[in-house]
Amino acid sequence: MTVATIHDAFADPAAIFARGPVRLTVLTPRLLRIEFDPAERFNDARTQFAVRRGLPKPAFDVIEDEACLVLDTGVLRLEWIKGRSAPDQRNLRILLRDGDQETLWTPGMAEEGNLLGTYRTLDRYDGDTWTDGHKIPLEQGILSRSGWHVVDDSTSFRLDEDGWVANGGQAPVLDFYFFGYGHDFRGAIADFAAVSGPQPLPPRFVFGYWWSRYWNYSDQELRRLLGRFGTERMPLDVLVLDMDWHTTPGLSLRAGLDERDEFGEQRGWTGYTFNRSLFPDPDGFMRWVHGHDLKITLNLHPASGVPAFEENYAAMGHALSFDTANGATIPFEGSSKPYMRALFDTILRPLEKRGVDFWWLDWQQWADAKAVPGLSNTWWLNHVFFNEMERHDDARGLIYHRWGGLGNHRYPIGFSGDSVISWASLAFQPYFTATASNVLYGYWSHDIGGHTFDKEVPRAERHLDPELYTRWVQLGVFSPVLRTHSAKEASLHKEPWHFAPRFGDVISEAIRLRYRLAPYIYAAARVAHDTGLSLVRPMYYDWPREDRAYEVPGQYMFGDSLLLCPVTAPGEGGYTRVDTWLPPGLWYSREGARVYEGGVVISQDYALRETPIFVREGSILPLYADGLRNLTRLPQQMVLQVYPGPVGETSIYDDDGTSQGYRRGAFARIQVRSWRDDTEHQVAIGAMQGVYAGRPDMRSYVVELLGTGMPLEVRVDGVRLPFATEPSPDSWTWDPMVVSVRIELAPGPVDRERHIVARFDPNRAMPAELWRRMQHTAEAVAYLKRVWGDISALPEDIELAGQSAQLMSYAIAGPDEGRVDRFTAAVDAFESRFARLPAVAAGTPLDVVLVEQFTQLLVR
Repeated sequence: MTVATIHDAFADPAAIFARGPVRLTVLTPRLLRIEFDPAERFNDARTQFAVRRGLPKPAFDVIEDEACLVLDTGVLRLEWIKGRSAPDQRNLRILLRDGDQETLWTPGMAEEGNLLGTYRTLDRYDGDTWTDGHKIPLEQGILSRSGWHVVDDSTSFRLDEDGWVANGGQAPVLDFYFFGYGHDFRGAIADFAAVSGPQPLPPRFVFGYWWSRYWNYSDQELRRLLGRFGTERMPLDVLVLDMDWHTTPGLSLRAGLDERDEFGEQRGWTGYTFNRSLFPDPDGFMRWVHGHDLKITLNLHPASGVPAFEENYAAMGHALSFDTANGATIPFEGSSKPYMRALFDTILRPLEKRGVDFWWLDWQQWADAKAVPGLSNTWWLNHVFFNEMERHDDARGLIYHRWGGLGNHRYPIGFSGDSVISWASLAFQPYFTATASNVLYGYWSHDIGGHTFDKEVPRAERHLDPELYTRWVQLGVFSPVLRTHSAKEASLHKEPWHFAPRFGDVISEAIRLRYRLAPYIYAAARVAHDTGLSLVRPMYYDWPREDRAYEVPGQYMFGDSLLLCPVTAPGEGGYTRVDTWLPPGLWYSREGARVYEGGVVISQDYALRETPIFVREGSILPLYADGLRNLTRLPQQMVLQVYPGPVGETSIYDDDGTSQGYRRGAFARIQVRSWRDDTEHQVAIGAMQGVYAGRPDMRSYVVELLGTGMPLEVRVDGVRLPFATEPSPDSWTWDPMVVSVRIELAPGPVDRERHIVARFDPNRAMPAELWRRMQHTAEAVAYLKRVWGDISALPEDIELAGQSAQLMSYAIAGPDEGRVDRFTAAVDAFESRFARLPAVAAGTPLDVVLVEQFTQLLVR
């Protein structure tokens, strides 16, 4: 089985120092390899962990005599007293320099403050606690507050030139990698990616919405379901078919009815033949799904081999020269090259040709391969399935399975398993997802909404809390993968339209936001491939010297610009209070109208449709407009949301979305820059650099300057644009609903640069947090109308304050001359009314409690 990309496992000879039984290799200024073998049998084969040691030789100094060897990279200084004994605290030490701090390390030293990595699965975990009460045993990660970490690669299995596991693993020698980085966490992650391989870039459709439910859907039921998605104009990219797509003879979860096969496994879990009672015409069904631009993945549990009732049993037996005359089951052995080759060639590949896009390898019931003790079946099957997909054509590899250990980041994506439906599970997942980036496992896919109820919950009470599910979907929007899933229980419905409108509308809105964010997410995924910095990562990556960054497990960075602190607790009175630590610097609310000085913890109340999202000063977010149905057919128009700040920059990334061409340079980027002061806001959109199959010739842009006042004028490429009351190409408008300048550019060649300049009167700056006051006033007035018990009208000031956005729209319509004055007058009128509202409300016949609630809504 040939691996699609052959990595250079041999380090630069000029960076290797072999002296008797000890070999030292300088891989980067922060990373050293240290080996010991009395027989001097040093191993340069690829291992499960290390696949690429052929890195550019770093600069370092060497001092050596007969007794001692010293290597100094500037960051690390290794001193070894030569001899034939194994490196230990008596003969080896490494000095780590981190600014004005120094740390001395010797072999055997205990590491303190490891920031951990991830774990195989969340199956049956309620938050971080399993059914028997034990806590999840997260594995160690590369990052540590000690500033160093050691990866022991001595027992890793070697991989031959075909990418197959070599017999028996490595020789019993010492082989470890010393990562010394201090507070340079980004450098440590880059070094890990350099030697262990980068995170592959998943196909673009992975970042859309996945529909999954463990249910015995029929062809007809799925057509109706997907038809409803279309009716609701709900975007969707992936259809996941769980167990029941295949025949399941003997399968039962009822006590006393479950049967075991000859391998000791429950009957019915393994299967490769479509259940014709559910799918009378599988090929026709899959053609129909693909006709709607959807991808299909099928669930596999391969442990029980290939029994005689499978359609391709005879072909499999023939490929293996297995005697099928007596109908014996062909036993599974994932570490057998002939078996896996036959499985792919006679069973899986034919199903792929019929329409299966990738495989959900749900579970392999044996922990280790039977023929190769110690070889994790999870790790190994990820490796084999992923590389098989990339071997036979130019499609990007994709396997949907659990975490198998270091090196498994090369085979995304992760299925985190069957977590318990609870607020505790929701609260744990931000930490679990972000911490996995410490081992480069940046693509966990969770069962959004949880999988199953705790066993102690009576069946009659098993109903999904709509608030819990809504908050979970909001987390899913800002997760690597947005996939809803649930156990086979009739009460577990997760279709957005299943919930009451106040929940269902928010769920639908959240899923559509995911699609708006698709360009930002896809660009961040490319950054993960290039640098090792995962899409979701802990706060200490960017602020390693801030103690607070290590104390906020519930928040994380989503790409470089967005800080998320998801709501993971139930609210009271329609709001949930959330504490968020904002790092030093300026941060803006999602709509750009509220600014926060960082370095503090802020406490705010969030309504059901609100998520604590904060944006770095000067950020530029590339987005799609609302209405996208899937990520196969992309719109021509790009939206650029530009946040306040003196300077800002982003890169719009594009490729074909499906092939491995991105590794060969088949991609394109557009650089966007922003400059802002009191009088001007400039945005420069560069020409597209790079070529790939399907690259567009034309593109239009909508540039939104957030948190800004009314411009005196807007020019594009030196030409003054007209003002428009409604958005139209090559014009600008001021959107009072979000307090932003909206500049719409007509379609133009992608290799053409665009330069936008908006001029402002520095004496007419917009009042701080105007949008927040306008929004809260509208909400407060709506509340007052609901509780108003009289047939008389509300006071005029209250009604007009609630329509502030519309009043501003009327004010700015009309001739250019005087527009800024009219806008300023409308703002002043609102501010005056806003200040009077508590007193006006107090003068109405409303109960004092209702007046207090109204006032609280104004200032929350």
